[in-house]
Amino acid sequence: MGELYLKTLIIMLVLSAFIVPGFILRKIKMLSANSTESLSAILLYVCQPMLIINSLCVFDEAEWAVISSMSKVSLLCDFAIVMAVSTVAFLLLFGICKLIFIKYQNKTAAGIYSFITLFSNCGFIGVPFIEMFSDHDPLASVYVMVFNIVFCVFSWTVGVYFITGNRQDISFKKVILNPTIVASIIALLLFFVPEINFFMFEEVEEIQVFPQYLAYTTTPVSMLIVGIRIADMTARDIFTKPAAYFAGALRLLLAPAVTLCAALVFFAVIKAIDPSAVQRDYAFLAPVISMAMSPAASVVAMSTRFKGDTALAATTFVTSTLISIIIIPLIASAAMSIWGLL
Repeated sequence: MGELYLKTLIIMLVLSAFIVPGFILRKIKMLSANSTESLSAILLYVCQPMLIINSLCVFDEAEWAVISSMSKVSLLCDFAIVMAVSTVAFLLLFGICKLIFIKYQNKTAAGIYSFITLFSNCGFIGVPFIEMFSDHDPLASVYVMVFNIVFCVFSWTVGVYFITGNRQDISFKKVILNPTIVASIIALLLFFVPEINFFMFEEVEEIQVFPQYLAYTTTPVSMLIVGIRIADMTARDIFTKPAAYFAGALRLLLAPAVTLCAALVFFAVIKAIDPSAVQRDYAFLAPVISMAMSPAASVVAMSTRFKGDTALAATTFVTSTLISIIIIPLIASAAMSIWGLL
């Protein structure tokens, strides 16, 4: 477990190093405070869709050999497992948040803390994390993208409700037309019908750089936002607010624990029905690792868009993200150790 913890800690430190440029550029006034809004919009509406396209449609020869070695039925079963575990975890966490904050006087703050609890940085941090964590297993990255699809549906429905406190602000039309959902539908079609996946045609393989380059920017831009936010805060803002630590504990400890329990239940049931269907661990572990990531950067963007408490969202987001550098390696290595005992 010590070697696994060291590996995950190094991964988090490498990913977190992107905070530094954003912090420095903001401190020397080369970036304005409003730049985070623009960067967040790019993340939500450009990078995230391209991340899904790149993860599900662009593979090198060795990666595609691994994926194509599986039947479409097996892949569909794995996708169903990821979606089922993810959906159950989100629903359980939604219920837990409602119970925890049912008597909380500040409903706006309760919504921010609930959003932090439910939604992780599964795309911007989760994808590069699991790529390094799994030694670039292409299936692991694909399963994280399946989780990300479920995440997107919940974040634009339940997430919007948490920010605004008003169910009328939920628009299923906007969910369906959301660039990430549209990209997910296109990506899944190209993934399961590779004959029309133009990103894999040798004659025009140069077009792969379009989704690749935009997808590669997700982690740096996400961390740049954190750095810019930190530059505008004092140590008092970041480290002396107990509620931020409470929200961080829910996000980094409760959320992955609930997801792990859901994964274990599904694993036990499926193993009892068909032992051969549980050979691919990452179908169960991808939701757990995705849910163990730091808070979603979209909490600040959505708070801004839907007129929520942006200052509270930013403070809680930054505090939990900094804590996650130490906590995520512990949770990821613990989850792998527990899984290894099965």
